[in-house]
Amino acid sequence: MIWLNNLDDAKNASLQEHKPILLQFEMDGCGGCKKLNSTTYIDENLKKEMLDWFILLKLDLIRNRQERKELGAYWTPSVYFLDHNGRSFFHFNGYLPALDFRAMLRIGIAETIMPAGKYDEVIRKTEQGLNDLTDSAFYPRLLVQIEKARYIMTKDNTLMKQTLSDIKSNFPNSLEAQMYFWE
Repeated sequence: MIWLNNLDDAKNASLQEHKPILLQFEMDGCGGCKKLNSTTYIDENLKKEMLDWFILLKLDLIRNRQERKELGAYWTPSVYFLDHNGRSFFHFNGYLPALDFRAMLRIGIAETIMPAGKYDEVIRKTEQGLNDLTDSAFYPRLLVQIEKARYIMTKDNTLMKQTLSDIKSNFPNSLEAQMYFWE
């Protein structure tokens, strides 16, 4: 995968290609960064999704002080999901294996494009390959993400209620089972 190394270049590409930016902060000696490169980023499904859905940007946490300061970055690896203006809508810190990283891509893109009203796109991208992600710790969150977009779009909460009920039954220890109140 080819990563850009300049935020302004990534913003321009984001604007031209109508894709959000996936920014990874890294630094020399970062074990999690090395493991992402050697194990996670080699997954073919993950690579395809990253290339299809995002402008890829890597910045050095130490050298890119301005970006680090603006985003509040303090750890490596850390992954930020930015719009074409460089505004962050979601981020996470640390290494993830490919399965969970694929799930996190869906959460990150949903959090980035949902405020722009792209509910159909949130649903489509979150559902893409969803059956491959049932073993991810983030699977219940993906289900909720889909139904949030559907509910906002249609104002019909029927599927949201059913999904939350299913999550409470099938994933009772998940955060989603505990944080949503609809019965």
